[in-house]
Amino acid sequence: MFKNLSKLALAISLSVMGASGAVAADATADYPSKPIKMYIGFSAGSATDIVGRVIAEGLAKRLNQPVVVENKVGAGGSIAAQDTARAPRDGYTLLTVSSAIAVNPAVYLSAGDVIDKLQPIALIGYLPTVLMASSKLPVNTAQEFIAYAKKNPGIVNFGSSGIGGSTHMAMEALSSATGTKLVHIPYKGNGQASAALLGNQIDAMIETILLAAPVITSNRAKGLAISGKKRSPLIPNVPTFSEAGIPEYDRSLFFGVMAPAGLPAGLVEKLNKEINLVLKDPAIRERLTQAGGLTLQEGSAEDFKKTLEEEVALWKRVAAGAGIKPQ
Repeated sequence: MFKNLSKLALAISLSVMGASGAVAADATADYPSKPIKMYIGFSAGSATDIVGRVIAEGLAKRLNQPVVVENKVGAGGSIAAQDTARAPRDGYTLLTVSSAIAVNPAVYLSAGDVIDKLQPIALIGYLPTVLMASSKLPVNTAQEFIAYAKKNPGIVNFGSSGIGGSTHMAMEALSSATGTKLVHIPYKGNGQASAALLGNQIDAMIETILLAAPVITSNRAKGLAISGKKRSPLIPNVPTFSEAGIPEYDRSLFFGVMAPAGLPAGLVEKLNKEINLVLKDPAIRERLTQAGGLTLQEGSAEDFKKTLEEEVALWKRVAAGAGIKPQ
């Protein structure tokens, strides 16, 4: 009797496993059969929003289904990340992320485990950041800025989009790398911080090239150094940090696509392949690299996972060095 029951249990188990495998295979084969939702944790017009919408448009063309962008703003992108983590694991909810997804665990207690509830899909690329100084500051190069800051410890200040934001943490990383002591002045968004710099109300800030290039080319602020391995055609006269004599600092913002953890491997592979093909599209490349200033980075989902792990560890070290504790 027990022998027969064991055989019956084994048969049922194999049947269930076979059925679940077939369902997963069918789901992958039929995917997508309806519109896909793409969450973006930042406001319209932000760098993450611009990149996410370009990718969504490219994916929609390749998958023959609409990819509907929805901005869910708040807590440095954490709200969008949490909503994505709670979504069904069927490939119909995606999330465009920036470096904030790796910075947040060092700043927000609520973000500590969110990243573990998300599945990395594909890294899109890196966006250079630029060290800018106000026109009133008596420096014209990055080395002069560092020297001036060292001569005036605790006096030279910088603005950012807010405590724990990517631009704040980038400047903290620069301060740590160069042994300078700078005063942080947080604002409610990059726009306000940039306005303060142009109004000579603050001394310096680190900003993405998308927002930095226009003010530098119009001579409303001084461009001292740019992250990345080479200069940007948008501001060709601004040297890289390495060229400027600060090779120990090179922090660019990354962008990528994630989904709820537990997504079937077949869907992860399919979405990764499709996003990499989107990045090969000449029109997409033109919009993201020439107009947007990005350095595109194709790779596997596992490559993106490794990048995330390295970035999370890095920003935790930067936060600890700056005396920032998760709140």
